[in-house]
Amino acid sequence: MHRRGKLVLLFALLAGLSACEQKRVEQPPAEQKAESRIFNEKAAEALTLEIWQAGEAQLADTRGAVEALERAVATLLEQPSEDHLEAAKLAWLQAHREFAATMPYIELAFAPVELRGQGRQLLLALDSWPVQPGYLDTVPGYSDSGIVNDTAIELTLVNLRKQHRLTAHEEASTGFHALEIMLWGPTSERSAEQFQQVTEGEKPEALAANRRRELTRLIGRGIAEDVEGLARRWPTSANDLSRHYLALSPASRLQQIRAAHTRVLDEELLRRLPESSESDVESGRAADSKLALLEILDTLQSNWVPGEGHGLAELLLDRHQVAALTQTFSEVEELLLKMEDPVELAELGQLAQARELLEQMAGLMAGTAQVPVAAEDMTPVALPLDGE
Repeated sequence: MHRRGKLVLLFALLAGLSACEQKRVEQPPAEQKAESRIFNEKAAEALTLEIWQAGEAQLADTRGAVEALERAVATLLEQPSEDHLEAAKLAWLQAHREFAATMPYIELAFAPVELRGQGRQLLLALDSWPVQPGYLDTVPGYSDSGIVNDTAIELTLVNLRKQHRLTAHEEASTGFHALEIMLWGPTSERSAEQFQQVTEGEKPEALAANRRRELTRLIGRGIAEDVEGLARRWPTSANDLSRHYLALSPASRLQQIRAAHTRVLDEELLRRLPESSESDVESGRAADSKLALLEILDTLQSNWVPGEGHGLAELLLDRHQVAALTQTFSEVEELLLKMEDPVELAELGQLAQARELLEQMAGLMAGTAQVPVAAEDMTPVALPLDGE
């Protein structure tokens, strides 16, 4: 990439296309036409359909991992042992990472205004964090805390969904991080013995040990139910989520993908990088926040600058932006691999650098970042408005 000290505003803004048309660098029409790359509608049609299908494939992987997690939890409850507890934890880690890789696709699927509320509720049901351990189970100093001790709450999945985030966002009773509390324990000292069934007494089902077993099972069932429901709505043959997407022109689909992915960077990736030791922790017990970050980034990279084939960057960005975005992905991955997991333990300098790189990545994807290039090397990408 040539650097001559002159910053040039990059084009390819999809959001606010009409405004972009008005704000292009002033030059004679003939010259502008000669320098602009022609929008390849056929390639955009193929790539945007491929991205939707990639989301379906990733969701299938997530569903398979969640089913394996539910089976591992069932085995743990049937035969509590340290080996089965460890197997359930490993299954949680695999399912959580597959789910993280699906998040950019979920953001895209629920991008239409009329669907965003549904998307937010789904993500809150599956991935609400941080979680208050005492809302679920016994914690030191409070022997009667948590749903496991509150016999006024009948343990059904319907009731758990009603209790979820009931009076505060930390009061999570469904989703991956609620199950994380149950498997690792409120103080990260869970033993398999704490899942042993107790049969003595007049009402053994009311005992904390047995309620812990049932609560753990129900949280796993809730995760599986939510993922199964999403998988049923995804295929193009289902005519549900896909119909909103497929009804758009190729240019508008690209616009929707770009907007969804920049939201993922802002609301998911940056949120997971703590700014101080007092920041919210995503998966401190499972120590999985860094690998979850890498899974989200891997999905974004496979969509934008894949190792093979065509990506979004090729359609939306000029060659200087493509090079800068490719380099940024590489730098973020290299930095994250050096950091502690969970990332909450990383050095504050590393976290600040990672945040800076992710903000740079968002700007490149959005087409608003400036890259030092020679003016004569600039090639704006002009996308057509719907109806043109």
